[in-house]
Amino acid sequence: MISSLAVSVLVAATTSVWVSPAYAASAQPAKVSFNIPAGQLEQVLVAIARSVRGIILFDPALVGSLKSVGVSGSLTVQDALREAMQGTGLEAVANPDGSFGVHRVAVKTALPIAAEVLPAPIVSTEPEPSVLPPVIVTNSVDTYHGYHDTGFIMRDTRSATRTDTPLANIPQSIQGVTTDLMESQQAQSVVDTLRNVSAVTYARGSGVDQAATIYVRGFIAPVMKNGVADLVSLTNVINGRGAGSSAITSLDTPIAAIERVEVLGGADSIITGGPMEPGGAVNIVTKRPQANTIREATLEIGNDGHRRAALDLAGSLSADRTWTYRTVISATDDARTFDGYDGARELYLAPSVGYKHDGTTIAAGFSHQLNHSPFGGYQSAELTAQGPGPDQHTSPWGRPDDHSFAAKTELFYDLEQRLAPGWAFLSKAHYTKLRYNAAGYANCFPSFVGASDGICFPDQSSVTSYTRNIENSVRASFQTGPLQHTLLAGMSYGQTRLGSYSDVSPLGGVIVPWPPSGLDLPPVSAPASLITTDDTFYYTNFFLQDQVTWGRWHVLANVGHEQERNNFSTDTDSNGVEHDTSPPKNAPVYNVGVAYRLNENTALYANTFRSFTPGSTVLDSTLNGGPPGVVVAPPTIGRSVEIGVKLNLLNNRATFSAALFRATHKDVLYQLSGPITATSYSDYVLLPSTISRGIELNFAGRLMPGWNLTASYSYIAFQYAKPPDQDPQISQFPRHRASLWTTYDLQSEAWRGWGAGIGLTARSGYTAVPDSDVLGHIAGQTRTDASIYYRSRHWSTTLGIKNLFNRRLYSDFATSTVGVEPSRTLLLTNTFEF
Repeated sequence: MISSLAVSVLVAATTSVWVSPAYAASAQPAKVSFNIPAGQLEQVLVAIARSVRGIILFDPALVGSLKSVGVSGSLTVQDALREAMQGTGLEAVANPDGSFGVHRVAVKTALPIAAEVLPAPIVSTEPEPSVLPPVIVTNSVDTYHGYHDTGFIMRDTRSATRTDTPLANIPQSIQGVTTDLMESQQAQSVVDTLRNVSAVTYARGSGVDQAATIYVRGFIAPVMKNGVADLVSLTNVINGRGAGSSAITSLDTPIAAIERVEVLGGADSIITGGPMEPGGAVNIVTKRPQANTIREATLEIGNDGHRRAALDLAGSLSADRTWTYRTVISATDDARTFDGYDGARELYLAPSVGYKHDGTTIAAGFSHQLNHSPFGGYQSAELTAQGPGPDQHTSPWGRPDDHSFAAKTELFYDLEQRLAPGWAFLSKAHYTKLRYNAAGYANCFPSFVGASDGICFPDQSSVTSYTRNIENSVRASFQTGPLQHTLLAGMSYGQTRLGSYSDVSPLGGVIVPWPPSGLDLPPVSAPASLITTDDTFYYTNFFLQDQVTWGRWHVLANVGHEQERNNFSTDTDSNGVEHDTSPPKNAPVYNVGVAYRLNENTALYANTFRSFTPGSTVLDSTLNGGPPGVVVAPPTIGRSVEIGVKLNLLNNRATFSAALFRATHKDVLYQLSGPITATSYSDYVLLPSTISRGIELNFAGRLMPGWNLTASYSYIAFQYAKPPDQDPQISQFPRHRASLWTTYDLQSEAWRGWGAGIGLTARSGYTAVPDSDVLGHIAGQTRTDASIYYRSRHWSTTLGIKNLFNRRLYSDFATSTVGVEPSRTLLLTNTFEF
């Protein structure tokens, strides 16, 4: 029976679950409590099999393109399958051995067969000690190149180990936002999704075109896309050469193209493949090819003329489902910003293909993204001793058409090739070309607090850059005595080259009345000429990883060696002699973690990680009171330790995790502000440790039929390193942060398909230093979001309200100004399947 079908689902069980067919035929079918959300029919059938530890046989070509409304309530297996497949034209037929087969509904030409002739499996109600987790066995490969998330819960990841690993076996805090959660909240950006993750804050740039800075546990976090990190160093070079703001980063990936967003806690340089601070990292996972058919169109409208359209297409390219594809198209066109600038426009196209057969798995594709971003559309307020002042942006500070334009093209492949039983070769590569132009007034400042005049600075820039990343490794699975190993050895290499940039000296600052008006400013044109260059950053990362399983113990051990260098850094000393300041900066890094499974539903873990940020070379300087000269600062080393617990709750319908952490950042190079020595340009010291301590709590799952919930809380005590003879800096983050989002699908038959959602995002107050003699306090706050929706088999519509009570809310980070969050926002999102 199994071998005659393309795919079968077999869930392993203990012998007490199954009884002989003769007994099954004569017994009353048992009822089981089901709580399975709507989704792809194939996934719902697998979930039913897991729930009853039974066998369901189906042809994936028959069910792959169909959706299910899910199953809720206390039902027999036969009734659960009937509810799952209602309206699909399929039915489940019980076999004498207790399994079920899925077939098309036959045309009835005779009286229906009596139900008692078809036996149903019997599920034992006796407790089972030490029941192993369900195991799915198939006689065909999984044709999806992404993840199989259900509802708000992530079950496994590749981000922390480069191999598919259950979250419960990974000794590290890993939080995530799934597609279902993003769609439920009508998320508008990656930053918007991160509200669901504890210990994450962000700082807005001084304009919409500038990417936000993400902080995890108080430290700046690298942002990765599909495991490849954005390189920050190039941006610093670009800005230093007058080439303007950051262009498109991974944070600008459209929501329509994202499958999940993950946050990894700790100083994990080995995974990020380069320099990082010790708080953690963000990984954005984009949608990948799959054989199950998807034909989905999304139309969205909102405040200020916001319009977005998206198309998601996927399916099989071959009859045997080994060749698959995915194409995502997203377009945004906003009429105007609230403060009078021309609106943002974006176009994104990402086709990809996949292949899985006979030990070979590969996904490859490209994306092309165009962004027209206004220099307005954000709100801020001056921070004073009395707190935030009034809104600053009530009209364009520059000219209404001030904007940046960016074009980004990416190509990728991700390959796994089986070499022999237990051995595989893994390779992935990523290439990016980025072109950026800006023309307009990006920054305006008052002469002083309360001044009647100010100054505006133009941004007249252009840059083209090229980034290449490749990672190759060999994976071996083997056993030594009672120890099961998954060994991974490899190397990653990345380079980013600045191909050309503008060398136009922008106009000097323009004095304007405060607040400024675009009518007071002359137009700014794009630079007419570019300088070509081969200035390049290089990163290498050698790593060796072993995942060891011994009974209930799971050990993750990583060692690596990081190196950063470039081909252009020079500096001139006080005697006019030029020195090469580009030698490689190296550092060893490591990760060690241990998880212990107390039982099927509980895991305890602990870890210690180390990260690396290269030191700088400075000339004619003193370091820590030493003699002046050429000073090469040591690498800045980050360390983190963490202990935690992970739980499966409510019969695997929910997960909970808690983590206690401590992260430190030591040997940061700091320039003293006091008088310098007669023979040096500057005096520097290496700061002691910056310390972040705290706790994270996270919950996600389905509490009861129709009721989904995700919640998080974090407490972070962040203490900057104290420079000599200075007061310690004020922590610019809230210590307490919490979020909650819950939805409920009405259960009565008359209201089936209707539901509502509500969410809260809250934080405590915090203090920043807008001026050397002033402390400014930003009060605590709570934001409320809500939605109402209707979902049918082939379409859905959601009306959402963000900042329901239209409160004046502030960002989680402040300097001399603080960002003001958007006022009440309405969104109407419609999704159609065809």
